[in-house]
Amino acid sequence: KSYKSGNRGNSDRGCINLQIKKENKMVENFGGSLNLIVWIILLAASAYYGYRCLFQTKAFTDQYGFSDNAIFMTRLVGTQVGAAAIISLVLLFVGPSGAWAFVAWGWTQALIATVSGYRTLNSEWANIEGVKATAEGYLAPLVFLILNSILLFNMGDILYA
Repeated sequence: KSYKSGNRGNSDRGCINLQIKKENKMVENFGGSLNLIVWIILLAASAYYGYRCLFQTKAFTDQYGFSDNAIFMTRLVGTQVGAAAIISLVLLFVGPSGAWAFVAWGWTQALIATVSGYRTLNSEWANIEGVKATAEGYLAPLVFLILNSILLFNMGDILYA
């Protein structure tokens, strides 16, 4: 009886050690915990907005008062954000080595969205009856821009490998 529980204990420890090694390898692949956490935050945000745009389209357009006329464009945006979430998820597990173009695309998209969102929310569009303009239209992309900047700065040697 003690032999079996002894083996079981060793087996459990082996699984734990293997899991810790995998987690350490993931942290190592991203050049540290901070980069991994930033990557996961960007992944979660992409998954959230992609899901909202693709599968909760009506609720999303109603939330901001866009009307049903914006459903096609909202879903089109969802395809871009959803694709980013899928690629980010894959890179989370296979590692980001050489993925500079993906992160640079995220940085560029966030920069354009920040400027465009700010300009749009400070235009006549924001005053159209029924539109519920919020600063989220440029603040969320600004946060994504900062997070992508952190990745580009901290992970240059990994991303450009």
